[in-house]
Amino acid sequence: MISAGNIVEKAFLIYFLIIYGSYYGQALVSYYLISNYQKRRENFDINEFLGDNQLPSISLIAPAYNESAVILDSVRSLLGLHYFNYELVVVNDGSKDDTLQKLIEGFELEPAEVKVYSEIPTKPLKTIYKSKNNSFARLTVIDKVNGRKADAINVGINHSDADYFGVIDLDCILEPDTLMCLMEPVLKSKEKEVVAVGGVIGATNDSVIHHGKMQDPKSPDTFLPRIQVIEYFRSFILSRPTWSKMNGLLLISGALGLFERNVLRAVDGFSHDSIGEDMDLVMKIHQYCLEKKMNYSVEFIPFPLCWTEVPPTLEILGRQRNRWMRGTLECMAKFKKMALNPKYGVIGMLSYPYWFLAEMLAPILEFVGIFITIYFIFTGTLNVHFAIIIFALVYFMSILLSTFAVVVYYLLFNKYNKTIDLMKFVKSILLEPFIYHPRVLYWSLSGYYDYFMQIEKGWGEMTRSGFGQPKKT
Repeated sequence: MISAGNIVEKAFLIYFLIIYGSYYGQALVSYYLISNYQKRRENFDINEFLGDNQLPSISLIAPAYNESAVILDSVRSLLGLHYFNYELVVVNDGSKDDTLQKLIEGFELEPAEVKVYSEIPTKPLKTIYKSKNNSFARLTVIDKVNGRKADAINVGINHSDADYFGVIDLDCILEPDTLMCLMEPVLKSKEKEVVAVGGVIGATNDSVIHHGKMQDPKSPDTFLPRIQVIEYFRSFILSRPTWSKMNGLLLISGALGLFERNVLRAVDGFSHDSIGEDMDLVMKIHQYCLEKKMNYSVEFIPFPLCWTEVPPTLEILGRQRNRWMRGTLECMAKFKKMALNPKYGVIGMLSYPYWFLAEMLAPILEFVGIFITIYFIFTGTLNVHFAIIIFALVYFMSILLSTFAVVVYYLLFNKYNKTIDLMKFVKSILLEPFIYHPRVLYWSLSGYYDYFMQIEKGWGEMTRSGFGQPKKT
């Protein structure tokens, strides 16, 4: 007769094999896709497009809330991108610091009138500014009542009629050719309509930033930011290229994304009441396009295009991960009609179930597994041999996956290419399961609790140290 313990053991073994099998399958496919992209990128002459006034226009929307530490460097960087036909719209979302004043003084701003092109509901506006200096003619600054990030982005959507909207966090540094790279799949696509594009996000912590440009990416000096860099490697490098290839990508990072104007307005822009507005938008776009039977694609550029400061403290990181889990739960519930629904193709039959099992359900199953293990220990029914094997397999497969992500990043992008950087990453990889992962599990479970108990915590603030001024904690 099969005991309850045997059933539990087999269930966890099956789950482990499915999840890690999918991780490694994605990793191998992603490596192949990135390698091919790198070869194509070498043959893509960006310069031939730079002066072409027929390029699709882009309105780069940057919501700003208490960004005083980085606002001037960031805007200068964004005004120097290598793309002929773009504008920059900075939306000050009721900042409590001197963000707006720095913008006014730094870019010689004065009140102006700007036409409204769409009417997505937003919080009231205060003043719209343009620069007296022609050097900053691309720049528009909109001051508004605070309404959170999504509301600020929607203000930018209302006040521009560009072909594509780029959405960027102002705490980010972009590579000079970012807009051209994001537009590459749009320019090359002959059959499908490219409705959204995302790219790889990197970390600025302890790296060298000079005049708003990433000069020398370095492995962060402290463990907490460094382990987040490794997480980014795994997520962006070993996963998203595969899902993009299948047109099953459910998330484009809120730090950087490009969206087609008509589709973005058709879904009423970003959901102002969503805590996971970036994932919510991509899922809305998929749902809209599939229901309209459009021949479309959501693309991913497997190359570091955007650099941002990752949370340097446990307090800030905990708030972020709590929010991420609440956002995931919210989106899974909001779009549940797509789950296992053939009408929604890859999204319904593969992407949604994968996120449900590997992202949403994983913390609960892990917690249950820990609880059952403790129960078996106290009742003397623990299969010690099986427990040791599972622990060893999980640990080995985890560190192997992370190591593979670091190596791929190093080989394909030639970033973090100093020996000291690689040694730091390896040390962090070995420690992650014991020091970092338990905290991530706790933050995820707290997100579950807050979501189901309907505890309103909002978006949360991210304290910045400023570019070129790394903060050790």
